[in-house]
Amino acid sequence: MLDDLYHLRERARAALARGDLDEAANALVAAAAQTHVPEHDYVTILRPLVEVLTKRNDARSALSVLWYMAFSEADGWKRATAMLQAVPSVDRARTLAALGDMPGAAREMENAGLVAAAAIYREKSEDWQGARALWSRLSQVVGGGADAYNAALVQFNLARCARKCKDKRQAREATVASVRLLEEAADYFESVGQRERAFDCFQVLVQIGRESKMFEDVLEGFVNCIRILREDHLKYFALQYFEDALASAKERGELSAAATLAREASDYARSLGMIATSAHYVVVQAELWRDVAKNHLERGAPAEIAENALLAAVLAFGEVGHYARVGALYKDLAEIDLEPARRKHYARAAKRYEGVRDEPIDTAPLPSHLRQENHFPDVWHVDLLEWEQRGSAAEACADVLLDKRWPDLIRRKAMLARLTAFAVEGRPDDPGGAVTAARVRLADQLAQLQLYAVLSPLEALFTRPERPVKVAVLSAMQQLFFKRSFVTVRAGLRDSDPAVVEQASKAVESLYFQHAFDPLSRIVRESPQPQVRGSALKALARVDTMEAAEFLLGVLEHGAPIDRAAALEGLKKSRGARFLELARSSLHSSAPEVQASLREVLRSRGVAA
Repeated sequence: MLDDLYHLRERARAALARGDLDEAANALVAAAAQTHVPEHDYVTILRPLVEVLTKRNDARSALSVLWYMAFSEADGWKRATAMLQAVPSVDRARTLAALGDMPGAAREMENAGLVAAAAIYREKSEDWQGARALWSRLSQVVGGGADAYNAALVQFNLARCARKCKDKRQAREATVASVRLLEEAADYFESVGQRERAFDCFQVLVQIGRESKMFEDVLEGFVNCIRILREDHLKYFALQYFEDALASAKERGELSAAATLAREASDYARSLGMIATSAHYVVVQAELWRDVAKNHLERGAPAEIAENALLAAVLAFGEVGHYARVGALYKDLAEIDLEPARRKHYARAAKRYEGVRDEPIDTAPLPSHLRQENHFPDVWHVDLLEWEQRGSAAEACADVLLDKRWPDLIRRKAMLARLTAFAVEGRPDDPGGAVTAARVRLADQLAQLQLYAVLSPLEALFTRPERPVKVAVLSAMQQLFFKRSFVTVRAGLRDSDPAVVEQASKAVESLYFQHAFDPLSRIVRESPQPQVRGSALKALARVDTMEAAEFLLGVLEHGAPIDRAAALEGLKKSRGARFLELARSSLHSSAPEVQASLREVLRSRGVAA
C-alpha cells in the first residue's frame, strides 16, 4: 500500500512540474483515499494536495484538507485562517468556531443565511439576547404541518433563551407552542412508522418539562420514551429510562408517580427474567408509598388517603417477603385517625406479625455491566442544523471533519467525501456522465462513514432521477443499521424502475437488527410484491426477538404459500434461539402442515423435535 502511495505522490509531482494541475490533484486524492496508512505518511500526501488545490483556485477543498491537518500540525490553523477571504461565509464560520471565536462564527453564519447555526453559536458565546432574536426570526418562517417537529424545536430554543433573558411571558408562550407542536409531530411520526423520530419528540418533551418545571411534561415524555424502547426491545435502555424517570419524580416530590413507575419497572424487569432487579423496584415502590403516606399525614390530608398509600406499601413489602416491615406498617395503620373498627382490624393484623423477620432476598438495581451511555442528545440543536443544511453532504461531512472526537480514520473519510460533494452539489448534469459518476462515488463514501449524520445527504441524493445514483444510495443503506434507513428503502420499493426495486429489496434483506422488527413487519404486511415480502421475512428470521419469532410463526400458520416458503428458508439459515424455543413449545399444538415446517427448521438447526 505504501508503494502505491509513493507512486501516486511521484506521479502528482511529475504532473505538477508540467503544469497539469488536474492530473496532480487526481493522483493525490487517489493517494489520500488510502485512509488506513499511518498519520506521518498520510500528511505527506495532504501537504502537496493543499498546494495543488490552492493553485487550482479551489479554496474550499484546500481549506477542508487544512481542517484535517490543523489538529496535528503546529501552524495548521494559521494556514487555515490565511485562506478565509477566499471561501464562503459558512466555511469562515466553521473555522472561527474551531478557533473558539463564537461571536465571529455567528456573524458569518448569519451572513450565509443559516439562522439556526448562527443562533447556536450565539448561545455558545452566551449572547442570549442575540440568540433569542435569531430564534424569534426563525419562528416566523417555520410552521406546523409536515414541519411541526422543526417548528417545535425552534420554539423550544426560543423558550430557553427567553428564560435566560428573564422574559417569563415569552418563555411561557414559546413553551406551550413547543409542547403542542411536539405532540403533533410525534403523532405524525408514529402514524408513518418512524417511531425513532417520535422518540426524539418525547426526549425534547422531557427537557421542556425539566426547564419549565412542569412535571406533567416530564412524565409524559418519559412514559412515551419507555414505551417506544420496550416496543423496540431495547430492554436495558428502557430500564435506565425507568430509573431516570424515577429520579425526576422524586426530585420534584411527585412520590405517587414515582411509586407507580417503580411498580411498572418491577413488572417489566420480571418479564425479562431479571428477578433481583424486579425485587429491587418492589422495595423502592414500597418505601415510596410509605413516604407518600407520611407526607399526606404531615399535610393534614384525609386519613383515608394515607391509609391507601400504606396498604399499597403493605402489598409491595409482602410481595418480597419483608414481613417485619409489613407488621410495622399495620401498626402505623392502627394509629392513624380512622374509624375505630378499621383501627382495631389493623391492630389485630399487626399482632399476627409480631416476632417475624424479613426473608432474605436478592435485590439489586440494573447491573453496571448492562448499563449503556444514556443521555439526552441536544436534538433541539442537532436536528435543526440538519434541517437547515438541506441534505448537503459537504456540510454534514464538515461537521464530522471538524469534530476531534471522531478517530482520524473517520475524519479522513469525511474529508474525501466533502471533496467529492463539492464536485456535485449545485452543479448541473453533464452529458458525459461525470457528475453522475461522482454522485455514485459520493454515496459510497458516505456509506463508509457509517454514521447517522450521513442519512440526510443520502436521502437528498436519492431524489435524483438517475438510476445509478438511486441504486448506489440503496446499496449504501445496506450498511447503515438505523431505523431511519428504512425511510429511503421503502421509497425505493415503491419506485417505478425494477432495478431500483431490486436493490431496495436487497437492502431490506441486509437491514436486520434488533429494533428493525417494526419496519420489517410493516413491509411484510403492506408490500404487494412477493420478492420484497420474502426479503423482509428473511431479515426478520435473523432478528432474534420473541416478537419476531411469533410473527414468523404466524406467517407459517396463515401466510400465503410463497411467504411461508420465504419464512421457512430464512429460519433454516438463521442462528437465533428465540424461534427454536417457540417452535418446540408450539410443535404439538400446531396444524399438521405447520408441524412439518417446524420440524424442518429444527432438523436444519440440529435440534431434536
